[in-house]
Amino acid sequence: MANGVTFLVRTFCATYNHESYITDAIQGFVMQETSFPVVYTIVDDASTDKTAEVLRRFVNEHFDVDSNSGGYDKDTDYGHVTFAQHKTNKNCYFAVIYLKENHYSQKKSKAPYLTEWMDTKYVAMCEGDDYWTYPLKLQKQVDFLEKHLDYSMCTHAALWESDGELYNRGCQHEEECALSTDEVIKCGGLYLATASLVYRKELVNDSPEWRELSDVGDFPLQILGTLRGGLWFLPAPMCVYRFMHAGSWTVMISDRFIEHAFTEIKWLRLLDKDTDKKYHKAIQTHLFSKFIRFLFRENKISTSQYVITYLEAEKQISVYHFLKDILRHFLISIKIGFNKAVKKNQQSE
Repeated sequence: MANGVTFLVRTFCATYNHESYITDAIQGFVMQETSFPVVYTIVDDASTDKTAEVLRRFVNEHFDVDSNSGGYDKDTDYGHVTFAQHKTNKNCYFAVIYLKENHYSQKKSKAPYLTEWMDTKYVAMCEGDDYWTYPLKLQKQVDFLEKHLDYSMCTHAALWESDGELYNRGCQHEEECALSTDEVIKCGGLYLATASLVYRKELVNDSPEWRELSDVGDFPLQILGTLRGGLWFLPAPMCVYRFMHAGSWTVMISDRFIEHAFTEIKWLRLLDKDTDKKYHKAIQTHLFSKFIRFLFRENKISTSQYVITYLEAEKQISVYHFLKDILRHFLISIKIGFNKAVKKNQQSE
């Protein structure tokens, strides 16, 4: 409960230098039609562009910050906090925190600043560069979880946006269904969009060692959802995931992808041990795709590791990756040879 309001759902939105995208995210929040109050906790991690300015303008225009309505503006030692109710969508509340210092670079948690709004039954997620597209998204997911107490998480299809174009990527089942642990592990962290997840709050503090070791939050969270009751999938695309744009996670992580890949290998092997190798083949299948794409060509793993993982992976998938990599090497060799020939010809002229 916050300011006398009991929220059923809280949404966490982290944003940094998303000036060009944050309006889509917050408009996706405001459009939600729910029969219950929702608080959208938005944390600007000391952006250096105009993200904070865009947020302030939007809140001032569309929300009641007046104390008579329960809203407030206050300065703290870590930043500025604004809490307010939307002027027309009375089930929509924003709690916006403008941090003074960038916490991501310091590996500092933002969770201590959100305690006022933590006590909700469900948690939803949406990064500041992604956005929701369907007004009944939250209502549909919460309705499912309210009726199916054995499930801990609900997700849905997503569209991917790259260079202004939308694509069907990730999980694409035609009918509603439960997603197995094997499927989620094999398909990897980009199989489900972070903005598609709604889960019970009990998962927040459910932190086995393998989850703690990970350097990302969504992939291990998805796996945990399948292990702690179940993960239900809705086939309608109700959000957009922006891929490989300036300021996105995919671009930031590409700068240290080898380090990220090794961390993923470590925590997946720990998961394998923790689950008594029940999902060993799925883990090996995912690791093989990681080895062949990012590690083996970089001479970062031994041939024996490569061969063992190949033999223990799901054959149909591992053979596909193997042949794809051979073809890639062949094409790269041709390109290198062609460039050398052109350069030699130019020098002879």
